[in-house]
Amino acid sequence: MHNAVITEKEIQAALDLSAQRDFSASLAKFQEMLPRAKDVYVRMRILFGIVTCSTWMNLHQIRENAIQELKRLPDYEVSHVFVIMAQARAYSDSGRGKEALDLIDANLNSAVLQRDDFRDCKYEHLFFKGRSLVQLARYDEALAAFDAAHTVCPEGNYEADLLIEQSNCFIAVGRFAEAYDTASRVLSRGDREMVTLAMQYMAECDLGLGRASDALKLYAEIEARRPSSLVQEERIQTGIKNAMKYLEKRHPQGKPS
Repeated sequence: MHNAVITEKEIQAALDLSAQRDFSASLAKFQEMLPRAKDVYVRMRILFGIVTCSTWMNLHQIRENAIQELKRLPDYEVSHVFVIMAQARAYSDSGRGKEALDLIDANLNSAVLQRDDFRDCKYEHLFFKGRSLVQLARYDEALAAFDAAHTVCPEGNYEADLLIEQSNCFIAVGRFAEAYDTASRVLSRGDREMVTLAMQYMAECDLGLGRASDALKLYAEIEARRPSSLVQEERIQTGIKNAMKYLEKRHPQGKPS
C-alpha cells in the first residue's frame, strides 16, 4: 500500500473532510499520502491540504515543514499565494478580520493575482476581503470589495454567500430596498439553509420599509422551514413581535384600517 498510486478519490476524500471542518481526520489522510506522492502536482495538492489543516489546528511546526517542502518545488511564488490564502481564510472564518485582511491585501498586490489565469483565485480573495471588512463593520468598503469580486467573476463559486454578505451590508447601512433585492437573488441560487437565511433578511428589510404584513408572511414561511443552522429562533421571534407591534400602531383595535 505504501507504494500505491494516489487516486483522485483519495485526495477528494481528504478535501471533503477539510471542507466539513474535520481537520484532524483530513490531516491524517494527507500525511499518509505524502510519502507516496511522486508526481509534483499531486505532491503540491497534498502539501496545500496539510498547510490548510495545520493552520486551522494551530500546528505551527507541521505547517512550517509543509511550507519548506513547497519551497523546494517549482513555482513557489504561486504556492505562496495559496499558503497565505489558507491562513487568511482560517483567520476570516474564526472572526480575526484584521489579520485576514492584511494577508489578503498582500496577496492582491502580488504579480500572481494580476494574471488572467488566476481570475478565480482573485475572485476568492476579493470575496474574503469583503467578508473580513464586514467583520470590522467597514460596510461601504466591504460592498466595494464584493462589487469587485462580482466584476471579476459574475457567477463565481461564492455567489450565494456573496449576495448574503452584500444584503447584510445594505441592511447595516439602512439601504433596505437594495438589501431586499440582493437577498431575493439568493432564492434561485442558494441551498435550503442559505435560502432560509435570505428570507430572514428579506423579512427584516420588509420591516425596515414599513411592510409589516409582508414581513409576517415571510416569517411564517421561515418558521415552516425550521430548524435552520443559519437562522436564530430568537431573532425570528423578535422580528415577528416587531411586525405585530407595527401593525397594532397602524391599526389599533376599534379603529378603521
